[in-house]
Amino acid sequence: MATIISTLIVALIIFVGKLYFNTSSDLFTSIFQGGVRYNSYVFIALSQSLFGSEGVALSGFFVAHMIILTNIMSVLVMNHYGTGSKKSLSGALLALTKNPLIIGALLGMLMNLCNLHITGAIKQLFVYLSHAATPLSLMSVGAGLIVSMHIRQLVSISYATMLKLVTMPLITIALVHYFGATGVPASIAILYSAVPCAGNAYILARQMGGDHEAMASIITSTTLLSIITVTFILGSVAL
Repeated sequence: MATIISTLIVALIIFVGKLYFNTSSDLFTSIFQGGVRYNSYVFIALSQSLFGSEGVALSGFFVAHMIILTNIMSVLVMNHYGTGSKKSLSGALLALTKNPLIIGALLGMLMNLCNLHITGAIKQLFVYLSHAATPLSLMSVGAGLIVSMHIRQLVSISYATMLKLVTMPLITIALVHYFGATGVPASIAILYSAVPCAGNAYILARQMGGDHEAMASIITSTTLLSIITVTFILGSVAL
């Protein structure tokens, strides 16, 4: 619950910021994705490293629910504000049905409900693919990274990075204390809010008319700076 509320609060802050700063629509979509989306591969890997099997189980629960929420929000925003999108209800529904992360999460939940499990060679294949996912996504982001940018883009990149790595974790910490959560579940919730932006946000930005140059920079900056911020946040919070 804390992560859902903190995500919605950050989304609201971004919308209010658009009105105040008069941000262009394509740049706004990148700020939005940068502020609310998370890198599930980094999240699960850190959960396992820091909290063992319990961390993996809890992070899987978080991913299954939050990946649907954040992707639906992002696709709807991209459909409305992106320069290359169909700004209609049918266009939004079409974009949602074509989103591979939403499809994958729903299929995974369905398989879990039906108690179906992947085993043998097929399971091992998916394990190999998952190991390659993060490096490949970061390579695609790096290929689209532009060093020279307009001052408005640089300010927006810094703004999105601060929202993702500082504002969302602080809101989540406050909510975790408010709800009385403790131990590993509370730590996983805070870790979720502190990990960098998802690498595949860059792909969505290119597909649906967002500012993919700014998106690449937001992903890069959150990924690099999260090494410092995640360590500081988890190290300074006693749960």
